[in-house]
Amino acid sequence: MAMQKVNNIQYLYDRNVDIELILCIDSEISYPLHNHVSVLTIGLVLCGSLFLTVGDNSYTCKKDSSFIILPYVPHTIEAQNPYSLLTLCMNKNIISNCSKDEIKNNIRHLLAVACELELTEIQTIQLLNCLDSLDNTSLSYSIEPLIDSAKKQIECYPEMKLIIDEMAHSLYISKYHFIRSFKQAIGLTPHQFQIQNRVRKAQHMLSNVDSIAEVALTTGFCDQSHFIKHFERYVGITPTVYKISCKILT
Repeated sequence: MAMQKVNNIQYLYDRNVDIELILCIDSEISYPLHNHVSVLTIGLVLCGSLFLTVGDNSYTCKKDSSFIILPYVPHTIEAQNPYSLLTLCMNKNIISNCSKDEIKNNIRHLLAVACELELTEIQTIQLLNCLDSLDNTSLSYSIEPLIDSAKKQIECYPEMKLIIDEMAHSLYISKYHFIRSFKQAIGLTPHQFQIQNRVRKAQHMLSNVDSIAEVALTTGFCDQSHFIKHFERYVGITPTVYKISCKILT
């Protein structure tokens, strides 16, 4: 199955194994501070360069540089010049539920299905070898239980109205202490975390819902223009372009 190329970004999601392949071609898109909820990310720079900040570490990734971003770790991507980037996103539970060989075979299949993608065997091996450094310990993530409860509430129901005063009151702490504690644990403020999760929920909905306005309202945005603004900021393209650029394997 050929991946559709729209605005230099292509998406291919294999629903059977819960792995998504994202290919940015000659992209100049920079991405603001965000994290990936329960998602492990492996990237390989195919050409050009980008400036990557992951947690407290910042470095330039040039051609044939690979990187791993663990779930919930805040990060940014800054385009230094036009870059091509291959990214694999997979649910962290895959590491504990499947063998490394099985995961690698699934990734190889996904790379083969994306027939417009021409990786050398060395690049493919480099990408797959990133998995060898991972285990359940490296993917473990624990935070203070009360903050974790608030995180899960926002994560599961991002469309709900976020009232910081009420959330802080339920935890018996001040509003400002709650915001500071949440950001320290998650890397984002509660509002930032909610917006990115609204956008993520919208991404999942766009494959099944035709109306952009319906997706906007269902995910908690006040109107369509507000939704498009935030979607483009976090994803780099508009919801309409994203909808066209995605392919799902079932």
